Amino acid sequence: MEAFNAPARDASCVRRDRTNTPIQALVTLNDPQFVEAARILAQNALLRAGADEAKAVDFIMRRTLGRAATDRESGLLLQSWRDFLAHYQQKPEDATALLGVGESKPDAKLSPPQLAAWTMVCNQVLNLDETLNK
Repeated sequence: MEAFNAPARDASCVRRDRTNTPIQALVTLNDPQFVEAARILAQNALLRAGADEAKAVDFIMRRTLGRAATDRESGLLLQSWRDFLAHYQQKPEDATALLGVGESKPDAKLSPPQLAAWTMVCNQVLNLDETLNK
C-alpha cells in the first residue's frame, strides 16, 4: 500500500490524499493480482457479449466506471483491442504467458488470443485515473 501512499494504520484518516505516482502505474499494469483481475473482467465481458465488441466495451466500462463509454473512448479501446489481437494472433505464446498469470485458470472455451487482447484492454481501463480514484 506504500506505492499508493496509503495512510498508516495506526492513525485514523478522514480523507486520503489524491496521488498519482509512476510506481502506481507499474503496480497496476504489472502486478499479478491486477493482471488476473483484468483477465477475469475480460472473461466476463466475452461471456456476456459474445462476438459483439461494442457490447464487450460497454460491459467493461459499466463494470469499472459505472457509466457507458463515450464514442471516443469506445473507438480508442476497440483500436487497442485490434492491435493487441493482431499481436497475440501472431505470437500465441505471448497470449499463453499472459493468461497464465494468477492463481485462477482462464476459461478454456475462450480463444487465447481473444482473451489476451481483451485482458490488455481491461488492464488499460483498470489503470485509468477515473477507475483508481472514483
